[in-house]
Amino acid sequence: MDEIVLVSSGKSDRVLALSFCNKREDAEEYQRQQYQKIHDTVWHLLEAEPQIRTFDVHTSTTHKIAASKAA
Repeated sequence: MDEIVLVSSGKSDRVLALSFCNKREDAEEYQRQQYQKIHDTVWHLLEAEPQIRTFDVHTSTTHKIAASKAA
């Protein structure tokens, strides 16, 4: 699984986390076994419940940008 977390500059209360799995079954297993643990760890930081949506990857390019160099 790969994950990208984006935090809005200027509005630190906006966060977008994208998780990429090779197979739908992997995503479903993550949802069943890991999501609730992570949610319980950060729930006190949340103002609202996260929205979870599932998408299929249509097109992808590989970029190797370090977080410190992306800004």
